[in-house]
Amino acid sequence: MFLGNSEKKGINGFILGMDLDDRYAQISCWLPGEQKPETLSAEAEGEEYMIPAVLCRRTDRDVWTYGKEALQTAERGEGVLVDHLLSSALQGKKVEAGGEIFEATALLALFIKRSLSLLGGTSRGALRGYRGLEKADFFMFTFEKVDRQALEMVERVALLLSLSPERVSCQSRAESFFYYNINQPEELWRHLCMICDFGGRTLKTMLFEANHHTRPVTVTVSEEEQASLTRHIPEGKEYEAKEPSGVMAEEMDEAFLALFQKLSAGKIIDTIYLIGDGFEGNWYQKTLSALCMNRRVFRGNNLYSKGACYGGGYKAAQKSRQKAGQEYVYLGADMLKVNLGLDAVKRGEDIYFSLLDAGMNWFDARGECDFLLDQDHAFSLRLSPVSGRKARQIVVTLSGVPERPPGTTRIHLTVSCPDAETVKLRMEDKGFGDFFPSSGLAWEESFSLTDVLKD
Repeated sequence: MFLGNSEKKGINGFILGMDLDDRYAQISCWLPGEQKPETLSAEAEGEEYMIPAVLCRRTDRDVWTYGKEALQTAERGEGVLVDHLLSSALQGKKVEAGGEIFEATALLALFIKRSLSLLGGTSRGALRGYRGLEKADFFMFTFEKVDRQALEMVERVALLLSLSPERVSCQSRAESFFYYNINQPEELWRHLCMICDFGGRTLKTMLFEANHHTRPVTVTVSEEEQASLTRHIPEGKEYEAKEPSGVMAEEMDEAFLALFQKLSAGKIIDTIYLIGDGFEGNWYQKTLSALCMNRRVFRGNNLYSKGACYGGGYKAAQKSRQKAGQEYVYLGADMLKVNLGLDAVKRGEDIYFSLLDAGMNWFDARGECDFLLDQDHAFSLRLSPVSGRKARQIVVTLSGVPERPPGTTRIHLTVSCPDAETVKLRMEDKGFGDFFPSSGLAWEESFSLTDVLKD
């Protein structure tokens, strides 16, 4: 089990974090006033955090079971197993179970709802007041990757669970790694920090690197599939993966050791996290000795769900406008790498009004403001890359604006991002009170960040 950082301040609201893929789910929750999240166990006694991501519809009555119970029900021949819930929902599939057709996203929502019943089974007295999903101030999902499909699916799940879309979001596992790390003591990631994830058939590595020369500190997480280390998981028997033994174990240990030596050559890695059921057992003893040499090594499965809680706590603070100055900015593939704002004049002084911040997910990026248009019918936006490159300015001129005295046309500006590299602007004429009613005119314009920022 991974440790939280006791030096961090407690959260104000109740945050849920769920890590989900086609095989397993894990759930963590962060209670008001607590300094770190805790992970829910799928069993009343012990620490079994891995919940098989399956449902089973019983054949004798219209009852659905989930998780381990679903696997047992199907194994006894008493029901129809439905698996691969996440990928089916992402693809918008229909699923047949017991002669009926169901929307895959609806079944995924049912699995999530049933899994959250673990909130009611905990022995922690502190959780007694937070056993319903409606008690959550924010619910953050984390997946292997996040794209427009994932975002739309999460919005659909929120609707099915009767949750406000404002209280639900998703982030990648790499971003969860970022949020988890920055809430740990800095000595664990002062140089580099690595995840070795063997939850699938192929080992995946993530390398966390912070650039302490920028303000705020910028962080990248590089991800790579390591084809040199694989394991056999039979199709249709994803929950029957066996620990390697004999010659196979020795060969995998040697391959893992060679891979790690290659990945760590010339690098200072402070901490390594071993994640996934592929690390159960003792098949990698040689490699483990090398990993532990002058490093901290942890093994467990709840890092992503805890990182989702930390990320959810940050997003909840953003939405309630409690955001403080950022110490760290994550520059992932889904993140904006520039700050964007409006250059304006207020009471005779030049000001900068921030609209989009670097480190925001492009699909969450949205800013808006009102301003008075000048006599040239133009305004200026400033783009400042966090890489330290020179800031750029974009001048936007609106055509067809009704003729009015200077400073009597109020424009409502909305800024959003249809993808990670594009900024979309929408400008609406709001007029000037009763003196000059709105014309109803609106303008839209888009530009490529790559094109604007290229040297």
